[in-house]
Amino acid sequence: MLSISSARKTLNLVPTILKAGYATAVSKTSNGVKVAALDESSPTASVSLVINAGARFEPKDKAGIAHFVKNFGFKNTGNRSAFRITRETELVGGVLSSSLGRETVSFTAECLKEDVPYFVEVFGDLVAQTKFADHEFHSVAEQVAADCHAAESSPEVAVIEAVHNAAFRNGLGNPVYAVPYSEITTDDLKQFAADNFVANKIALVATGVSEAELKNLADSAFGHVAAGSSAAVEASKYFGGEVRVAQNTDLGHVAVAFQGAAAGTPEFYTAQVLRSLLGGDRFVKWSTSGVSPLAAAAGKIGHGAQISAFNFGYSDAGLFGIYAQAEHKSVAEAAKTAIASLKAAAQSVSADDFKRALAQAKFESASRFETRSSTTEVLASQAFQGQKVTASESLAALEKVQAGDVSKLAAKLLSSKPTTVVLGKTSELPYGDALF
Repeated sequence: MLSISSARKTLNLVPTILKAGYATAVSKTSNGVKVAALDESSPTASVSLVINAGARFEPKDKAGIAHFVKNFGFKNTGNRSAFRITRETELVGGVLSSSLGRETVSFTAECLKEDVPYFVEVFGDLVAQTKFADHEFHSVAEQVAADCHAAESSPEVAVIEAVHNAAFRNGLGNPVYAVPYSEITTDDLKQFAADNFVANKIALVATGVSEAELKNLADSAFGHVAAGSSAAVEASKYFGGEVRVAQNTDLGHVAVAFQGAAAGTPEFYTAQVLRSLLGGDRFVKWSTSGVSPLAAAAGKIGHGAQISAFNFGYSDAGLFGIYAQAEHKSVAEAAKTAIASLKAAAQSVSADDFKRALAQAKFESASRFETRSSTTEVLASQAFQGQKVTASESLAALEKVQAGDVSKLAAKLLSSKPTTVVLGKTSELPYGDALF
């Protein structure tokens, strides 16, 4: 199921790194499928098929088609029925899942090491032989509708979706979830797969498997896949703007975002330190507030108020901003406090505050890649970037950030056109220009 938690997770987006001490290999098959593996001493493994076919790549008149493609994963193929895939997965104790982001759609199998070849073969069928059968479409559409309903119940997801749409309009601004007016047919799905399920848009990544073994499996399973076009992807363009979403919610929600930096760039690392400087997270269990400006402000407002900074990084663009939720009568104060904190950072950053922010940014970068799922995301990102970034290299990049860099970035953000989204009882919520 499309995870609502993914939106929350990306509020704390961090650069792609690998744990220190591990060596990562990124290579390609003869037709261009990217392969990345992290060989761990574990009896279990995880293997993922990651395709650059997320919401960003949807045709303008087929909004939501990537969502349907994600839910068609592990359905009937030319070699195996959906029932057979499910049954064989159960027999070997495996677990299948799929996920969708703004840039990629992923299909994952967790299993014992000896069963990796089977699942790579299944992925090869998924790419080349998924039938997108008419009789399966109804159940897929029902699951898409259920995903959308779950997302609609989360104001946070709605705000983040609106922020991206206002900021980028198309491409990265396309909704991750299918829209109500989506008119998708199985013929559309077949064409989308033909255009995007090609070798130069595919990465096969795994943990618990050697790079050499995974590449051999990929050569066999994906050797027949078309190489794909070398046409460049349309570059992301930032626009900015304001969106007001009327909902009968208990709390008011305000997000203010600015044009950020692409993931892995020096400016993105600086933005990570700025995010930690502004804060909003609580690092002491049972505490009512933190020492960062946003956490302290939320503690003073009370009554369920939460204020945090976010930093989204994509392949060629980014968004940096603040998110506030509080009682409707208090949310304007919360958002204004956050903007004031950003303005203060643009003036100067004290040595103590910078030391705290840098330490938190480094800890976050080093600790968020301890799980198999996050390591898989790291491997996929590195495979598409074609380069390796170790934990020590990422920490070294953060070490290069200076307090003056953080202030300059804050000033740069404030000089750009903001993207403002409010959600709730809009008659009680502020307009964007009133927050500055």
